[in-house]
Amino acid sequence: MTTALESVIECIMDYGKYPAKGRAKFDLYEFLLEERDPSYMLEMYVASMSSNTEAFADRIERERATVTEMLEKHLRNSDLVADYAAESK
Repeated sequence: MTTALESVIECIMDYGKYPAKGRAKFDLYEFLLEERDPSYMLEMYVASMSSNTEAFADRIERERATVTEMLEKHLRNSDLVADYAAESK
């Protein structure tokens, strides 16, 4: 994964959007609504309500890895990443 792609994905995973401030050019919520079965999000919400947070930590890491992989595939060779790379020079 390129540095620009890594930076954009890191921002999205940290803030739920890109860029972190100002008007979003990419919204993680909207992306997941379009690309992921909504039952996953509901399951995560229900799990977050439980008191067994240690067991929930493993689930969070698996979901983060899955979403990161989805973002890598979706954003690789995108204008969004190319623009970020150009701005970062």
